[in-house]
Amino acid sequence: MSYTRIAKINATILFILFVLATSAKSGEPRFFRIGTGGQTGVYYPIGKIIAQGITSNSLTEIPAQLGENDVSAYIGVAQNSGGSVDNVFSLIAEETEAGLVQADVAALAFQAEQVFKGNDQARSVRAVASLYSEKFHIVTRRDANIHTVEDFRGKRISIDEIGSGTLSVMRIVLEAYGMSESDFQPVYLKPIFTRDKMVSGELQGFTMMAGTPMEAVSQLSDIEISLVPISADAAAWIKKRYPYLVPGHISADAYANIPEVSTIEVYALLVVSATMDEALVYQITAALWSERTLAMLKSGHPQGRFITPETALDSLSIPLHPGARKYYQENADRFRGFQE
Repeated sequence: MSYTRIAKINATILFILFVLATSAKSGEPRFFRIGTGGQTGVYYPIGKIIAQGITSNSLTEIPAQLGENDVSAYIGVAQNSGGSVDNVFSLIAEETEAGLVQADVAALAFQAEQVFKGNDQARSVRAVASLYSEKFHIVTRRDANIHTVEDFRGKRISIDEIGSGTLSVMRIVLEAYGMSESDFQPVYLKPIFTRDKMVSGELQGFTMMAGTPMEAVSQLSDIEISLVPISADAAAWIKKRYPYLVPGHISADAYANIPEVSTIEVYALLVVSATMDEALVYQITAALWSERTLAMLKSGHPQGRFITPETALDSLSIPLHPGARKYYQENADRFRGFQE
């Protein structure tokens, strides 16, 4: 049975138990909504496990505190979304309580730059934790003979939908190569909608910023595919201008029959609004780093093993929420790199 199937079953069981317990106490459960991404990426399954951890920990491990902001009054819910940019906008619109956001996108929001230019509400994003490193995937049909980004010319490539962190990064990559979307035939689809088009040849490729392995790549085992590298020069150019996008690689063991490839990477952050109650964020942070949630992450998704207290504060591009900071301060011996 796949990890996604197991996660769905476990989440359903925990949801029922939580509703029964919470209803008995207050009559009406509340939801802690986490903006994630598309179902064939990594944000969604990781977000589901974190939501499950919040739900289960609220019943057992987090000390109860009186008041409406006690985490035991909440059910964690992972919501599909367009991705990082969309998650920031959903957060500031109070459509979600938290979101998974690329560190570079979080920095742009905090600085109210580019897509967030003039939006002072976007400055309210605050970090709960750094989760794991995401790799930029450029996935192509092998028979399309796309060996470099320059080979996009004349090809039909999906570069993810408006509101995604992938599209934001893809535009940066194109800039590094002196190109733009007018140099090829761009399509704006989430990877979940690209599989059949890749198989039929209607698409020659798609892009995605995600942890490895990514289901959208693994499910293409019935056709020959390649991962297109990002050159060292292009990666260096990008890092100089966007310090949270750094050179990296996708290892040879990530996908069957695909060798190691150079790329760029960025950390995924769990973020909330600065206006969120400090006691609630403290308890959410405690739930995230509980032994129960860490065990679920490790067993529930291959990327989950990289979400550890040792890297919880790596590559943070925005300030910590005071509630998260308080938790790290009180448990500084577990978290490498914590500074007052």
